[in-house]
Amino acid sequence: MDLKSILERVSGITSNSKEVKKNYLFFAIKGTTYDGHDFVEEAVQREAYGVVVERPVRASVPVIVVEDTRKALGLSAHHFFGKPSEKLKVVGVTGTNGKTTTTHLIEAILNTAGKEAGLVGTIYYRFKDKVLGEGRTTPDPILWHKTLKEFLNLGAKYAVAEVSSHALDQLRVYPTKFRAVVFTNLSQDHLDYHGTMENYYESKKRLFTEYESDLKIINVDDPYGRRLASEVRGKVITYGREGDLRILSFETTFGGSKIEVEYKGKRYAFETNLIGEFQAYNLAAAIAFALEEELEQEAIKEALRKVRVPGRFEVVYSKEFLVVVDYAHTPDAIDNVLKTARRLTKGRLISVFGAGGNRDREKRPLMGRAGEKWSDVLIITSDNPRYEEPEEIIKDILKGIEDKGKVIVEPDRRKAIEVALKMAKKGDLVAILGKGHETYQEVKGVKYPFNDAEVVKEILGGDGCIGES
Repeated sequence: MDLKSILERVSGITSNSKEVKKNYLFFAIKGTTYDGHDFVEEAVQREAYGVVVERPVRASVPVIVVEDTRKALGLSAHHFFGKPSEKLKVVGVTGTNGKTTTTHLIEAILNTAGKEAGLVGTIYYRFKDKVLGEGRTTPDPILWHKTLKEFLNLGAKYAVAEVSSHALDQLRVYPTKFRAVVFTNLSQDHLDYHGTMENYYESKKRLFTEYESDLKIINVDDPYGRRLASEVRGKVITYGREGDLRILSFETTFGGSKIEVEYKGKRYAFETNLIGEFQAYNLAAAIAFALEEELEQEAIKEALRKVRVPGRFEVVYSKEFLVVVDYAHTPDAIDNVLKTARRLTKGRLISVFGAGGNRDREKRPLMGRAGEKWSDVLIITSDNPRYEEPEEIIKDILKGIEDKGKVIVEPDRRKAIEVALKMAKKGDLVAILGKGHETYQEVKGVKYPFNDAEVVKEILGGDGCIGES
């Protein structure tokens, strides 16, 4: 019996043995920590209809042996939920930095143009004002295809999604058909998982070589983007200072930004409430897609003026001094955000950040170096330490900082923010980096409520805080 015919007989599919219910099909996935083949017996005891495995096992239910259970799971989810990616126009965005902002921009343009779009990403999965679930950059294959089906049922015509390197490596979006795929940039991150930058690049590249897509939009100001554009086939649109869509000028202030681009011999000017020099590339990617999709210029303009991306260079306090919250947690992102902050502030730049535990240790000194480059005062603290000791993570960050005289170490993140706010004077800017939109801090396997913006408001009493009445 083949897999497709079995799918017609089952009531559900899962790769988690504890989720198995009567008449479910269980997929044994070999992960980084556990091997699903060790849980086949538990799935059988929970009355699974059958099991899908990569090696023969003894079981009292139908056993289907396949070459790759991850691929089989993706293909099965695709069929089980009615091939939703073939009915939607799916836009996938990958890269180290800028995925969240770029997907929000494309989503906003599509919705403003009357092309209803769902969004899948780090912050949430949503369709317009309806939030379907909390975000994980890219969900597992079952939730991915299920979410696409939910978008369809709600009336969506498009789905815009962040696609991570982990997701591509683990075939979480297989075998999705994409209307367009976007590459933002590539810089050091996730080497704890990928091992090398070459492996990291090859994982990102899979979105452009192993999936069907009508359009490939690539940032060629990025070295890896230039390489990618030369290695892929199909319709490619490049963007950057010298791309097919050319950035002619970009200005940014605390009031917003202005961008002028040229595409196919025509010049276009847009304004946005987004702040930061790095936003030029996020905007260019979204504009390239919108113009190629032949969306109305007025819709693009309106969307860019009003778009909001939580926790991305978000000004949360503006009175005597300014406080900005941003998700920057890689060396390149910290460099870009602080470079903008440095140029916009009249006084001192006070930076607060840490690094995530149980993740790429090699990037920590580079984060410290980026912070030192632009900051007058560096307050090194905790991010999500997970199962590591905060002090050990901080030691790694400090290795990249030469001038220890500008450094204050405070492992308690709330206290670190309080120290920064108390020392800030008129004209200064406080940049709190690493967590952005996140509403928790993960310590020893427990997620405690914690939101940088809310902490700022609590400490300052709301006076001068954005959004306070």
